[in-house]
Order: sequence, then structure tokens, then C-alpha cells
Amino acid sequence: MSQMSSGAARCRVCAAALAPESDRCPQCGADQRAEACPHCGGVAGVSAHPELRFRCDVCGGPRVPVADARVKRSGREVPLLQKARAAASARSVWRAAGIAASALFGFELFLFAVLLLILSASVGLFTAGLLTMAPVALFALWAFRRAKSRGQDVAPALDAAWVSVASDVARQTERPLTAGGLASTLRIGESQAEELLALLEVNDVVRGAVSPAGEFGYAPKLRVGAAPAGETEAAAHALAEEEAFAAGQAAEPLAQRTAHVDPAKR
Repeated sequence: MSQMSSGAARCRVCAAALAPESDRCPQCGADQRAEACPHCGGVAGVSAHPELRFRCDVCGGPRVPVADARVKRSGREVPLLQKARAAASARSVWRAAGIAASALFGFELFLFAVLLLILSASVGLFTAGLLTMAPVALFALWAFRRAKSRGQDVAPALDAAWVSVASDVARQTERPLTAGGLASTLRIGESQAEELLALLEVNDVVRGAVSPAGEFGYAPKLRVGAAPAGETEAAAHALAEEEAFAAGQAAEPLAQRTAHVDPAKR
């Protein structure tokens, strides 16, 4: 049996041999395209998630993967991803509190029924039962409402984070960026990449362009001329406001303005 050469690629986790151009270890399943996580700081891969789209293999926080190592992140997506993670965590806490309160309410209701059978009905018993069970029931309802409210903050924050990273990719492309190219870089489907590019074009981040080969794509908006020294800071503020506006537009709860990323299309 021939042995694999010592220079063959190996998994960064279990050191198993990897096939050429392999993205995931066949033995332990670790993602080989690892980046530093903005939440835990660990260098780890990502896995698909039905709600968070992609999450860190170490801490479970939401991530936006970039397959091209040449792309330099601006970091604008970090607070948005942290906001999405905080909202998801708060939703879990409030949901757990609601479940616990509901269980306590059920126990109190059972105990009240037993006392009703033993002691028979009385004004004092009903008053005690009302004063005991009503606060628990109200808290359970409030906790579930809070969980629902916090859960609604997850998707808009994720949408804005993905738009921010897509902006970074578009601004650093050397040729007109196509939906296929963006899909490959962000590990998403072409339909989701087209939605992201449409959002960037609407928010004046990119413009339609045709490559020398005749292929249609998107190129970053060019800024002609150098700003005077006194206007540099103002221009930087204007650019930041423009990018914040683009991220804010992505967070609108309108189906036609939201880029829903399907992690199954990788």
C-alpha cells in the first residue's frame, strides 16, 4: 500500500489526511477554512445553522464566512453579529423563564384543585389561589412575549452584518463582481448573492459594470479626485454614514429588501 507523502494537507484538529482542495475533514468534520471568531476569539471553522445561517464551531455565535483570504474585513459586521447573538441568548433566557413559570403555574393549579376537593370551596381558598396563581401566570405570559420580541431582533442584525461583509468584498474586487463570485466567496447560493448585490446597488455601494470579456457584474463606486486635507475627516464621516445607511436598509422587515441566506446552499 502506498503511503501519502509527508507534505500532504492534514486536518488542523485531528491531523487526518485531507483530500486536495478539501474544505472539511472527513474524519472529525472540522472546517478547514478557519478564521478568528469575533465572539470568542478562537480560530475555528463554521457550521451551517437554520437560523444563524453560519455559527462558530467553538462558541456557537453567528458568523459570516469569507472563503477568500485576500478579502480584508472592515470589522463593521462585528457589533451587528454580537447584537444578533445577544438577542438570541436573551430569547433563550426569557423562553426558559416562561417555561419554568408555566410549570410552576401548572403545579399551583393542581395543588389548588386538591385543596378544593379536601377543604371544599370557600372565599378564602379562592382568594389565596388567585393571589398565588395570577402573578405566576402573568409572568409566564410576559416572559414569552419578551422572548418573541427579542427573537425578532435576530434576523435584521444578521441581514445588516451580511450586507456589511458583502460591501467589503465588493470594494476590494479587482474585476466586476458577479453573483457567482460573491456566492463562492460568502459560501451562499447565487440567488442570495444576487439579493445582496441588489441591496448594495440600491444603497449606492456598487454600480453595474461590464468586464472586458463582456460579462455583466458589479463594481464599487469610484471617488474621483483627492479630498483636501481639511475635508478628509468629513469624507470619512460621510462614508461611514453611507455604510450605516446601507446596513440599516438591509434591516428593514421588507421581503424585497432582505437577503435571506440559505446555509444549505454552500
